[in-house]
Amino acid sequence: MDGILTGLNTAQRTAVTSEASVLQVLAPPGSGKTKTLTARVAYFIAHRQLKPWNIIVCTFTVKAAREMQERIRGFVGDEVAKKLKIGTFHGIALRYLRQYGKHVGLGDNFGVADTTDSKAIVKRIIAQTQSELDPAAARSRISTQKSKGVSAEQFASIVSKNVEHRDFSQVFSLYQAQLLACNLLDYDDLLLVCVELLRSHPECVANVEALLVDEFQDTNGVQYELMSLLAQRRNVITIVGDPDQSIYGWRSAEIKNLGRMKEQWSDTLTVNLEENYRSSGAILHAAQKIIEQDESRPPKKLQATHGIGQRPVLRKLPQARHEADWLTSEVKRMRALTGNMLELSDFAVLLRSAALSRPIETSLGAAGMPYRMIGGMKFYDRVEVKMLLDYLRVIDQPSHNEALARVINVPSRKVGDKTVEGLQREASNKGLSLWTLILGFAQGRTKVTTNLNAPAQRGIEQFVNVVLTLQRKLAAEPSGLYELFAQLQKMIGLQDYLKTKYPDDHETRWSNVEELMALAIDAQVQASTELDREQEAHAPAYGEEAVEESALTAFLANAALAASIDEKAVADGEKVHQVTISTIHAAKGLEWPVVFIPACYEGSIPHSRAEDNDEERRLLYVGMTRAQAMLYLSCPGKSTRQEDTTMSSFLEQPGVSSFFEEHGPSISHAEVQSLAVTLRRECPDVAATATTTAALDLQEDNYWPLTGEMPFTEAPWQEGAHQNPAVPVFGNARSASWANGVTHPSEPIASGFGFTSVRDRFQNLMEEQEEKQSLKLDRLASKHQGGQGPKGKKRQIEGQGSIATFFEKKAKTVEDAQPVPESELPVSLPPHARPLRDISNLNPESMQWNKPPDKPASLLAHKPRTAPLHKRQPTTCEAVSRATHGSESRTSPTAEVSIDRPRAYHTDADLRLAPASTTSAALPPFKPPASLHTTSMQAVAARGPTLGMRRSMQGWSARGGKR
Repeated sequence: MDGILTGLNTAQRTAVTSEASVLQVLAPPGSGKTKTLTARVAYFIAHRQLKPWNIIVCTFTVKAAREMQERIRGFVGDEVAKKLKIGTFHGIALRYLRQYGKHVGLGDNFGVADTTDSKAIVKRIIAQTQSELDPAAARSRISTQKSKGVSAEQFASIVSKNVEHRDFSQVFSLYQAQLLACNLLDYDDLLLVCVELLRSHPECVANVEALLVDEFQDTNGVQYELMSLLAQRRNVITIVGDPDQSIYGWRSAEIKNLGRMKEQWSDTLTVNLEENYRSSGAILHAAQKIIEQDESRPPKKLQATHGIGQRPVLRKLPQARHEADWLTSEVKRMRALTGNMLELSDFAVLLRSAALSRPIETSLGAAGMPYRMIGGMKFYDRVEVKMLLDYLRVIDQPSHNEALARVINVPSRKVGDKTVEGLQREASNKGLSLWTLILGFAQGRTKVTTNLNAPAQRGIEQFVNVVLTLQRKLAAEPSGLYELFAQLQKMIGLQDYLKTKYPDDHETRWSNVEELMALAIDAQVQASTELDREQEAHAPAYGEEAVEESALTAFLANAALAASIDEKAVADGEKVHQVTISTIHAAKGLEWPVVFIPACYEGSIPHSRAEDNDEERRLLYVGMTRAQAMLYLSCPGKSTRQEDTTMSSFLEQPGVSSFFEEHGPSISHAEVQSLAVTLRRECPDVAATATTTAALDLQEDNYWPLTGEMPFTEAPWQEGAHQNPAVPVFGNARSASWANGVTHPSEPIASGFGFTSVRDRFQNLMEEQEEKQSLKLDRLASKHQGGQGPKGKKRQIEGQGSIATFFEKKAKTVEDAQPVPESELPVSLPPHARPLRDISNLNPESMQWNKPPDKPASLLAHKPRTAPLHKRQPTTCEAVSRATHGSESRTSPTAEVSIDRPRAYHTDADLRLAPASTTSAALPPFKPPASLHTTSMQAVAARGPTLGMRRSMQGWSARGGKR
C-alpha cells in the first residue's frame, strides 16, 4: 500500500484512494496522469481486493497500453498484471466478440480486415463501378460515418442528389456487403458490433468490477456508448482526461462527453491535478494565459514544480523563409550556448498543418541538420507535389521515361497501366525514348504496334499537346517558373482533379500545390541572381560560349536534393540525432526540451477552415505545453504564398505580450546549470560552453529586427546556409544604411499578383541605387564649391542624413556652396564612382580620406552592361567648359586625380590632372559638372601658374575625334 502511494502529491493521492464509484480525474499536461491511473489500478487490486481479470483499462494507442501494463507490473507483479484486460477500445471489443460474437450472428472464425485489406476492397469496388473516387479517401470517409454511428443503409436513406454522394453511397453499401460475404469486420465494425452485442446481451459483462479510461476527452460517441455498456453492471468508472487538450473534433471526438458523463451519473466526483512536472514556470504561465481566453471552461490552475526558467519567445520575421532560417539559426545558437548539452533530437518544430513544413525542411537541409517527420509525409513525398514535379521533369527533359510513365494518365486520359507498359516495351525495342515514340504517333509520323483504342489515342494526343505547349512557353520565358506552374495546373484541371479524387482532404492537398508554386516564385528570383553571379565570377574564356542552366533545371535539381535527405535512425550502430518536425496533433502526449511553433498568424492558427475557434486555441495550448525548458513562437509578415499576415488573435489579446520575450534568450552559465537541472543532465563546464560559443557567427538573436522588417545590414546568415543574405523582393518599407552614415528611405516595390519579376525587380533596384548615388555625389560636389554662396545652413532634405554624417571630419577651408540647379544634376552616376578628393590648402599628409562605401548587397549579383544605353557623340572639353563656366573658357593646372568607372556606364575618357602645389594658401571653388552626361569632364576655376603641365582645352577635337 505504501509503495503504491510513494511519490504521489496530495491531489494524486486523493484520486488514487477515492471511494467514489464514478471518478473524473482532470489532468493537465505533465501532471502525471499515467502514474495516477496505474496507481489506482494497483490500489483496486491491493486494497479493494478486486480480481484483476474483472478490471478493464482502455487506452487510445497500443503504446500507451504497453506502458501502462509495464508500470502496473511494478506494483502488483508480472502474473497479476497479465490477467488485467488492458488495451485499446478496439482490442477490448475484439475480446468480447471472439467470446460472445455468435450471439449477434458472427461466425466462430470471423476475421478482421486491417487498413490494407479495407483499402484493397474499396479499390476493387471503385474499379468495378468505374467511380472516380480515391480508394484511400473513400475508406477514410466510411470510417468517419461509422464513428458517428451511421450505417451504410442509414447513409443511403439520407444521401442527397449530389452525384459524388451517390457514388460514395454505392461504394459504402458494396463495401459492407463484401465484408459480410467474406465474414470480416473492419476496425470500426469492432466497436459497432460490440455495442450491439452488449446492448442485447448485458450478461456478457456482468463480471466487470471496474473500468478505467485514459484520454477520455478524445472519445467519440460510439466509444462513449461502449464505455457505458462495459460498466453497466456495477458502474465503477474512473476516467482521466483534460478538456483543454480536446483537439480531435475533426475525427468525431466529443468534448461534451465529460458533461454527458456527469448527467448520466450524478454522483460523479472530480479531482483536479494541478502540479506540472514537465514545463518551466514561465512556459506554464504563458500557456495558461492562452487557454484562459476560453471563458466557458472550468477554472483550473497549473502549478510548476520546476523553476521559472526562460520566458517564451514571440518573434516577428519578414517572411516565411526568413522565419525558417531564423529557426535554424536558433537551433545552432542554443546548442552552442549550452556547450552542446542540447542535441538535435531535443528540438521539435510543431506545425498547425503539414503544408507549412516546406521552408522548414529546406532551411534545415541547407544547414545540414537531419530531421524526421511525425504525423505527415515530407513535403516532396506528397502525391500532388510528386505529380507536379514529374510533369516539370517531362517538360524539362522529355526523355525522362519514368516521370513520363507516371503522369501520362494523371488525370485520367484512358491510358491504362498495361498500355503504358506496352508503349515502354515498344520504345525500348525500337531504341527510342517513350516521349519520342508517343510524339511521333501524336504527330502522325510514327505507327505503333501497341494496341491503342480510340480513347487512349485521344489521351496521348492531349498529353503531348500539354507538354509541347508548356515547352514553348518555357522557351519564350525561361525564368517564368510561376507562370509555367499556373498554366500547367490550369491545363490539366488540377484543382478539380484533387476535389474529385480526394474529396475529404482536397483543400490540404491544394495548399501543398500553392506551397510548391510559392517555392517556384522564390526559386525564380534566386535563380536569376545566382546566374548573374556565376557568370560574373566564372566568365567564359575567349571564343567559348557560356553554358546557362535554365531556371526550371535548377529548380528540379534543388527539389531532388531536398527530397533525397535520408531519414536514417541509425548510422554506424549509433543513434542519429534529428530535429523533429510534427503536426501539433501528432505531438500530443510527447515532450521536448525545446519547442518551436512557427506560423502563428490568422488563417494558420486559428486555421481559416476551422469551425471551432475554441478547439484551435486548445491546439495552440497543447503545442505550447510540449516544451520542457524553452518555447519559441513566431509569426512571419508574409506567408509562404507571399500574402500579408496578422498575428494570431490568441496572441494579440490584452496582457499576452507580457508573458513573452521579443527575441531569443541570452544564456549565461548559471542558466545553463538551471537548464541541466530541469532536464536532469550533466552540466558542461564553463570552458566547454566558452569554446562552442566562440565558434558562433552571432551569439545573440539580433540579426532580424524585432519589428519583423528586413535587417539593415546584410551580414552572412550562417555557415553553409545562404552565401547571400536575402534581399526583400516583396519587401516592407525599410532603410538602406550605408557606411558613411547617410540613410536613404526605400519604399516597397508594388507587385501585381503576389510577386515581382526578376527583370522588373533588378531594374527597380538599379534605378533606386543610381538615384541615391547621384544625389550623394552632387551634395559632395556642392560641399566643395567655395563661391559666394549663403553662409547660412541649407535646409536638410527630408529623410536624408546631413553632409556632416558623410565625412568623418569636415574640411575646415571649404565653405557651403549654393545648391546646383536641378537641371544641371547628372542623370546617374555609377555605384562605385566616388567624389574627387577634398581640395584644400591643408597638408596632404594630414588629410584623412573617407573609405569608399561597400557595394550594396542588392547590386552584388548585377551584371554590368557591355554596351552604352544610348549612342551619342563624345562630349568635348569645350562643351564641358561652356556648360560649366558659361561662355568663358579657362585653363589651369589642377591636382592629379584618377576616376575609375565601371563599363556599365557611358564614359568619355579618364581625366588626369597635374598635382597641386602644397604651398598655395587656398584653392578657388571647385565646380561640379553641369552636363547631363554621367561622366563629363569636370573643370577647375582659374588660379595662378604652377609647375604642373598645362592641358589644352581643345580636347578631343584637337585629336581629330580619335579616342
